[in-house]
Amino acid sequence: FSADNQLLASADNGGKIVLWNLSRRRPRRIFKGENFTEIAFSPDGRLLVGAGFDKLVRVWNVQSGKELHVMKHEAEVEALAYSPDGRRVASAGGDRVVRVWETRQWTEALTLAGHTDSIYGLAFSPDGKLLASSSRDRTIRLWDAGTGQQLRVLSGHSDSVYSIAFSANGRTLASGCRDGTIKLWDVSAGVEKQTLTGHQDSVHGVAFSPQGEWLASASFDSTVKVWEVPSGHLIRTLKGHSSDVNAVVFSPNGRWLASVSDDKTVRLWKTAK
Repeated sequence: FSADNQLLASADNGGKIVLWNLSRRRPRRIFKGENFTEIAFSPDGRLLVGAGFDKLVRVWNVQSGKELHVMKHEAEVEALAYSPDGRRVASAGGDRVVRVWETRQWTEALTLAGHTDSIYGLAFSPDGKLLASSSRDRTIRLWDAGTGQQLRVLSGHSDSVYSIAFSANGRTLASGCRDGTIKLWDVSAGVEKQTLTGHQDSVHGVAFSPQGEWLASASFDSTVKVWEVPSGHLIRTLKGHSSDVNAVVFSPNGRWLASVSDDKTVRLWKTAK
C-alpha cells in the first residue's frame, strides 16, 4: 500500500508489477522486469522498489513510471525493506548477505554478513534503529541499522523462516516459518514470547495492523489468518484463495488487509475498523 492508501502494488514471477488504483479497482500502471518476488513503496509513496530472481533491485518513480536506478546482487533477491525515514533500502537473498543502500545516490552503505543460507525476510523497526533478517538457516538476526553491527541471533524455529514483521511499537517481532508456526519475540530481551499454531502449511507472510492489535498471516494452506495481539487468540480465518497465499499487508489506515496468491489474484479484505 502507498502511504495515502490510494495505491496497491502487486508483483508476479512472470516479470510484472501492477500498480492498482484502489478506488477504481483497476491497474494504473505496469512495471516490467523479470521474475519479481519483492516490492516496497518508499514511505512518502513517490518511489517503488522491486526485486527478484534476475538478481537486480530496481527503483521507479511512481508518478511517471520511469526506472531511476538499478542495483545488483550476486544471486536472486528474495527480501526488501524500506527504512521508515526513507533514507535506506535493505535487500537480501541467495547470496546470504544483507545489502543496505542509501537512497540519495543509491550506493551500497553496508553489507551485513552472518547468515549461512538464503535470506527470505527483512524488516526495519518503526524507529529505524534496528534491521531484522530471517533465513533458510532457521535463524533471525537483529542488526544495528546504522552501523551494521549484529546485535542478536534469535533461534528456535525448526525450519526456514520466510517472513518477519515488527509490531507498531517495535517491542515485538513476528516470524513465519516453513513448519506452519508463527513465533512472537520480545525484541529487547531477544527471547520467544509465544508460538501460534493453526496453519496447515508453511507461513510465507506476516503483518501487524497499524495499531498493533492484530497480526495477519499468509500460508500455503490457501488461507489468511488473523490473530489477536497480545493474547495470540485466532479470531478469524479468511478463505477465498484457491492456492498458496504468499503475502499479506494492512493498509496504513488499517481499514483493509490485502493478500496475494498463486491463484493469480489479489484479494482485499475489509477490517472491522
